[in-house]
Amino acid sequence: MVAAAAIARYQIRQLEQQMSELRKAMQANELRLDRNDMTTSMTEQRLNVIAQMNSPENKERQARELEGLRRDVDHLEQTVKKSSYS
Repeated sequence: MVAAAAIARYQIRQLEQQMSELRKAMQANELRLDRNDMTTSMTEQRLNVIAQMNSPENKERQARELEGLRRDVDHLEQTVKKSSYS
């Protein structure tokens, strides 16, 4: 009877140690998951910004602006050429 109680106590201690180790492992996994969630969220936000920057509407607007700037430069070049010949 005493031997059975001692064995039971030993097994209970072993189980408690295993539970403690499992809790630590679970906490470490939860921390990793939290960090992964944060990284995923940040990556998603950055990707959305890049997607907006490269949207067809944005590209079209940039192309129109660039064409306007090219016309302005061409006009200024013509003006400089005319004034240097005068």
